[in-house]
Amino acid sequence: MLSYSSGHIDSIVQHGEKRWRFTGFYGHPEANNRHFYWTLLRRLSCMHDLGKLPWIVGGDFNEICFDTEKHGDNPRPLGQTREFRDVLDVSNLQDLHAEGEFFTWINRHAYPNVIFERIDRYVATFEWRILYPAARVHNLEFYHSNHRPIFLEVGGSQLFQAQIPACMRFEPHWATEADCSDVIMRGWNKQNTSLSLPSRLAKCLEILRTWAGDRFRKFPIQIRNKRMQLNALRTHDQGTLAGDRIGQLERDVEMLVTKDELYWKQRSRANWLAHGDRNSKYLHACASTHRAKNHIRGLVSSHGDWCTDTASMAEIVQNYFSDLFSSSNPSEEDR
Repeated sequence: MLSYSSGHIDSIVQHGEKRWRFTGFYGHPEANNRHFYWTLLRRLSCMHDLGKLPWIVGGDFNEICFDTEKHGDNPRPLGQTREFRDVLDVSNLQDLHAEGEFFTWINRHAYPNVIFERIDRYVATFEWRILYPAARVHNLEFYHSNHRPIFLEVGGSQLFQAQIPACMRFEPHWATEADCSDVIMRGWNKQNTSLSLPSRLAKCLEILRTWAGDRFRKFPIQIRNKRMQLNALRTHDQGTLAGDRIGQLERDVEMLVTKDELYWKQRSRANWLAHGDRNSKYLHACASTHRAKNHIRGLVSSHGDWCTDTASMAEIVQNYFSDLFSSSNPSEEDR
């Protein structure tokens, strides 16, 4: 444990070989005193000795981020919710959306005076999300409390992902290579002209993927090596030839960074980002999140059994679609 107060417990977690920071947080129940606790959260985020550790914060913040996180009674003042969003933004913390019921707190009054709010949550940095891309938050059932327990599953049970061939698509960063157009022309011209257009395109793409190989998957290593060469030249050699070499290395680094960003942008689906934003870390986090969402934890069989092993889930999927396509009178839910 690093520190504690009436509003927090700060600690370092050693989970196998992974080391990260966890802070349990409690926001002040009185709105006019809550800003003191937001100041505390800002200070925790600015602890320089711990700033490089992946960080996650969870607990009862006693505040909502948006009006949609409250049902019943008067809406929260806009300035109050904005202050909470601002402190999360300054601290580089993003909400880990929970599975289960949306609202985490109830005042337990009779209708129509009942109030629901989402004031309990986990928020984490990009670094923590990359460390645990398959992490899940579960809002559990109310039990002798007006708060739902929020359960964080960092590793979770064994996730299932169907072993299907990777989707073949043109990678935007291929076009930045000088010999890309030559590879395309050779791949297109060497084919049998009697093939259909889709077949020729697929064959051409196969040739491109063979040409690409692993050369585009090692951008971080290439960038690091180029920067090490740059630092060595800047430190030890100030001659004219060194100046020319420095200029070339700087251009190489710029090109590699652009390719790395395009590589992760293709996998993150964050299409609104411009190429020049240099957000590879953000894009990597988005791609990791997409991979986690594409996993299947389990399926319910037609008999109502929860199945998590690969063979049983494959059988459930096969039986479902076999029944669906052989039925002459599918239900409205299946249409």
